[in-house]
Amino acid sequence: MIHLIYISSATRVMTEIDLLDLLHESRNRNKRQNVTGMLLFKDRSFLQVLEGEASDVDEIYGSITRDERNAGNYLVEKEEITERNFSQWSMGFKDLTRSQPKDLEGFTDVLMSGTIPDDAVQCRDMAVKLL
Repeated sequence: MIHLIYISSATRVMTEIDLLDLLHESRNRNKRQNVTGMLLFKDRSFLQVLEGEASDVDEIYGSITRDERNAGNYLVEKEEITERNFSQWSMGFKDLTRSQPKDLEGFTDVLMSGTIPDDAVQCRDMAVKLL
C-alpha cells in the first residue's frame, strides 16, 4: 500500500457546484478502487493525498494529471505505508476558500487558512504535516 501527495492548480475558477461535482466523482471512483484520502482546496490550489494499492493510486493520479480542470501537477511524495491515515474517508474534503456546512461528509476544519510555498522541500514538509 502507498500514499501519494500532490499539489496542482485549477485551470479556472471553481464554483461551489464545480467542487461538489469533483468531490462526488472522486468519492465514487475511490470507493470502487478502495482508495482513501483527503482533498484540500484554496483559491485555485489543490493539495491531495491518495492512499491505497499502488496500481489503483497510480491509475487515479494518472487520470488527475490528464484532467483539464487542473494543471501544474507536482508530486510531493509517493511512498509505501503500513496503514491508512484516512481509512474512513473515500475522500475527505475542505475548501479553504469558502466555509463548509458542518454536515458535509468528510468535512474537516483542521485548516482555516494556508498557502502553498514555492520551495519544494518546504512544500513537502507542510503537506505531510497538514494532511
